[in-house]
Amino acid sequence: MIEILSYGNQIGSGKYKIHSKFNSAVNFFLGDSFVFLVNEGVGPGPLNIVIKGILPVAVKSLEIQDGCLFLNETKLFFETDKLYDPTVHLLDFNYDNFIQNLGFLQRTVSKLAPSLSLAFVLDSQRRSEFNSSFECEYIRRIDFAVNELLYGNILNGVKNIKGLGPGLTPAGDDFNCGMLIAMYLINLISRAKLQQSMNMIYKEAVGCNLFTNVFLLCALNGLMFYKFRELVNAVLYSNEITVNEKAISVLSVGQTSGADQTVGFLIGMKRFLL
Repeated sequence: MIEILSYGNQIGSGKYKIHSKFNSAVNFFLGDSFVFLVNEGVGPGPLNIVIKGILPVAVKSLEIQDGCLFLNETKLFFETDKLYDPTVHLLDFNYDNFIQNLGFLQRTVSKLAPSLSLAFVLDSQRRSEFNSSFECEYIRRIDFAVNELLYGNILNGVKNIKGLGPGLTPAGDDFNCGMLIAMYLINLISRAKLQQSMNMIYKEAVGCNLFTNVFLLCALNGLMFYKFRELVNAVLYSNEITVNEKAISVLSVGQTSGADQTVGFLIGMKRFLL
């Protein structure tokens, strides 16, 4: 029996086409809009539909109309109790504990992030993972961009890191998503009036990759995928053990995507809060 376990609150109606397929997810698009059909391992997100009872790769067509989902020849209903809220809800929290948890998060990323991720930005010892002349040039360009982001012209940093790295979502784009999420959170907890800067960064960060542009727009608006939302909640309200647990979950996302986004989040915190 096919069942919808969760669906995001940013999903629009229409007849979608297949963009790309993976074992755990099929990405559908309509114009510049996306819907991600995923299994339970990927989990909820603002544009995710989590299904059970059929492998995502077995789905060849997806249409959304009048509160219904059509997968191949199967009609399913969107039930309100399955709607995923991708935002962080600010509650009372201990600021000193929050800052301490950011330190725990950085330590975990530095130690456990996958090879060839952007974790070398946080831990110089990880630079030994990169050996070829191409990889050394990659590090040089990342270093320049991060230095600009932390101490110089932030828009120049965003411009220079944008699109760097291989994959469907390049490391530089994942990084920029993480930084926007950090700025959104800082705005939320301290009312730092960063919205204008966030808008400028978003405009600089978008490019020709429609896939990553969707993630950037979600990040701008504080709309997070479940694993990252749970990590942010842990940093805000929990302790070292839970932060480490949630960080490990995020680090498992993609080849390096979860790690790269988390590095961007930490750099954003350093630039605008710490």
